[in-house]
Amino acid sequence: MSKKIKLPIFQIRGSFIVPGIKENLEVGRKNTLASVNYAIKNSNNQMIAIPQIDASVEKPEFSDLHKFGILVDFEVIKEWKDNSLTISTNPIQRCQVIDFFENEDQIAYAEVELIESINDFSEKELNELIEKISDAIKTKASLVTKQIKQLISGESDDLSLSFDSIMFKLAPSKILTNPEYITSPSLKQRWSIIEKIIFAEDGIITRNAESIDAARQKNEIEQELNHKLKDKMDKQQKEYYLREKMRIIKDELEENDDSDDSSLDKYKERLAKEPFPEEVKRKIMSSIKRVEALQSGTPEWNTEKNYIDWMMSIPWWEETEDLTDLKYAKDVLDKHHYGMKKVKERIIEYLAVKTKTKSLKAPIITLVGPPGVGKTSLAKSIAEAVGKNFVKVSLGGVKDESEIRGHRKTYVGSMPGRIIQTMKRAKVKNPLFLLDEIDKMASDQRGDPASAMLEVLDPEQNKEFSDHYIEEPYDLSQVMFIATANYPEDIPEALYDRMEIINLSSYTEIEKVKIAQDYLVPKSIEQHELTSNEISFTEGSINEIIKFYTREAGVRQLERHINSIIRKYIVKNLNGEMDKIVIDEKQVNELLGKRIFDHTEKQEASQIGVVTGLAYTQFGGDILPIEVSLYPGKGNLILTGKLGEVMKESATIALTYVKSNFEKFGVDKKVFEENDIHMHVPEGAVPKDGPSAGITITTALISALSDKPVSKEIGMTGEITLRGNVLPIGGLREKSISASRSGLKTIIIPKKNERDLDEIPDEVKAKLKIIPTEKYEEVFGIVFETK
Repeated sequence: MSKKIKLPIFQIRGSFIVPGIKENLEVGRKNTLASVNYAIKNSNNQMIAIPQIDASVEKPEFSDLHKFGILVDFEVIKEWKDNSLTISTNPIQRCQVIDFFENEDQIAYAEVELIESINDFSEKELNELIEKISDAIKTKASLVTKQIKQLISGESDDLSLSFDSIMFKLAPSKILTNPEYITSPSLKQRWSIIEKIIFAEDGIITRNAESIDAARQKNEIEQELNHKLKDKMDKQQKEYYLREKMRIIKDELEENDDSDDSSLDKYKERLAKEPFPEEVKRKIMSSIKRVEALQSGTPEWNTEKNYIDWMMSIPWWEETEDLTDLKYAKDVLDKHHYGMKKVKERIIEYLAVKTKTKSLKAPIITLVGPPGVGKTSLAKSIAEAVGKNFVKVSLGGVKDESEIRGHRKTYVGSMPGRIIQTMKRAKVKNPLFLLDEIDKMASDQRGDPASAMLEVLDPEQNKEFSDHYIEEPYDLSQVMFIATANYPEDIPEALYDRMEIINLSSYTEIEKVKIAQDYLVPKSIEQHELTSNEISFTEGSINEIIKFYTREAGVRQLERHINSIIRKYIVKNLNGEMDKIVIDEKQVNELLGKRIFDHTEKQEASQIGVVTGLAYTQFGGDILPIEVSLYPGKGNLILTGKLGEVMKESATIALTYVKSNFEKFGVDKKVFEENDIHMHVPEGAVPKDGPSAGITITTALISALSDKPVSKEIGMTGEITLRGNVLPIGGLREKSISASRSGLKTIIIPKKNERDLDEIPDEVKAKLKIIPTEKYEEVFGIVFETK
């Protein structure tokens, strides 16, 4: 069975390449450059070279490409100042196109079936063929190629390469008009095509000998062409010259099919039949008349023609019918995403109100959370749930206002802004439009793109969005905008006011296990064309990967490790070492190597001056032991452990609070005067900061100063004031999960955080005793067992 592969497309025009014969090609078109750069990063410098049917088409669609091509390997020889490239191609194998498609990055792809050459010549036929070619090269030197020499001398038996060398040297353009030369696996059939194209009836290459009359006629035609061109040529415009020459040649051949004129006629027909807005119709017709009056090839002609093409390709009235089945929407969200109960509820509410009111005049939903928690994939699921086309524009690094609003068409190389460009890709005026990384926009001397985004997102303004290039108001009011951000504080203030923030917090280990079992493992097994009978993962193996091989808020690294294990299994399977495998903790250690991370465990014994705090990081929760020691001195406080400013302030406040209440806590006043106090938070190389360590530091100080141990089973979190009030903290869900994982039995939290208890998983609540406190005296009584 022939092999099928999927690779990016390399569009070539006016020429072709054949397997085994390297060729340097120039890459200048924007879409081809994008495909080449994408192939360098994602497909190991391999592409499918496919020729255009009509070489004059500047921006070909899939319908403008042949259904055959060549698998090529390439390398970049030179990158020019205008970003164009010179590449060296190594054609590898013929292929037949099965289907064209675009991937999520809008890169043109082709699924192809590779064609293996079949030598169907008998030995006698082969000898006759070689003899015939030997006779032919005696009378026509141009037939001689390196491959032909090797074939005749017996150094090579590669008929396919020999035939290709003849076609490539003598009739490369004929390949495009004889596609069966590429698609036929039969070498005999390919030879018959060569004979028809190149060989005359007597078996030798024709010399194209022309009669004197034909030669004279040819000269007359050439002189006439040159005479007609003489007054029209502009020596500084090569493109102008070529276009005019092509036009005159067509006139001489009585071919009136001018592609530019015919495209304008098609546009006129569309304007007459399709419901374009009246103002837009008038604008386009005015530009069409201007193009018809201008000389083709001039800068003004190109500017107006590009403008017409853009105006005709933007969706002015096309739309999709939205789905209003809320149960279906919920099923879609549940199918693709685990948990996120509040997020899903808010989205269903949004869809319900939109369905009821038939209006999108609501705050822009903005999904905020750390990388890898599923913001973009959730937006795609919402699009599927409501039946909308999904499009995305990445705003990270956008500093120029014109990237949003476009340039005026009078500028050289001008084009619409990203909003209109993306609407063209959407092909309808009511898509779901994802504004990715809206917190990464910045401002510089070229303007403030955030201000331009106001008109896009404000329901009162976006009905008449103004793009500098198209010059006509564009209605964005039916677009469903969703934004994503990592840090809400980085969202420009003017935009923040128009957004409804939905927080996607980091996943807990419990959620990660469930996501891996229900989503990641089945998806990865299917992608690698395996079955669960061949490879499966135990819950313990997934826990092992999560705890000791990843440290992240989302599940991207977890998915990479699962894929890595599956790849290693495939290697062993193909080498005959195993048929099936159940991945457990031991297998994970063998396949992924030694553990990368460690989670802090609780203290082995209760100690004086050591208290377990609870920490919240961008990767989730952890426990944080705080140590305090005394030594003879003058009452100085020494802090180590790479603490941030907030934690240093907490330590100072805690010491002041203990000093002012020393009798209450059973501390001798002389201890402060005769000793220096050293507070240390282990893992000194890791920065630590945040307003939640106050009561932990206070307890550690009292323990060290009063010589009383603190139970190893207790953890705590909360900030303290000079009056002993316990202030609320963030990240209680993650902190409680880390406490349970580390083996603590009791945690002390601020009383104001009782409202967050419903976010803590039930299995964690079952293992932990959670005690809310309002004053530090309550904490003191619990820890040191006093009334």
